[in-house]
Amino acid sequence: MTDLERLLESNAKAIEALTSDIQEMKRDRTVLYQMVSDLTEKMGQLTSHQARTYQLIENLDDRQTQLANQQQQLIEIQKQSSQQQEQLTEILRKLTER
Repeated sequence: MTDLERLLESNAKAIEALTSDIQEMKRDRTVLYQMVSDLTEKMGQLTSHQARTYQLIENLDDRQTQLANQQQQLIEIQKQSSQQQEQLTEILRKLTER
């Protein structure tokens, strides 16, 4: 084999290797773009889920406030009932003393 043939064969192998590397880089770039696309989609879904979670938390806070207000109203009703019971007891005591 002559020097020229060896040089041509070496260049052909180098070109083949570079072509293979370029194809591999294109495949890697395609995979990378798909991964970025998937990541972007998942981040959008996460944002949507976070917004829903915050809405639920806000609803729970509102409900808790309502329950606290109702509890306070019940306490006031219980106090009034207790006072009325004391008054009735006092009236009954006075009536039985007569």
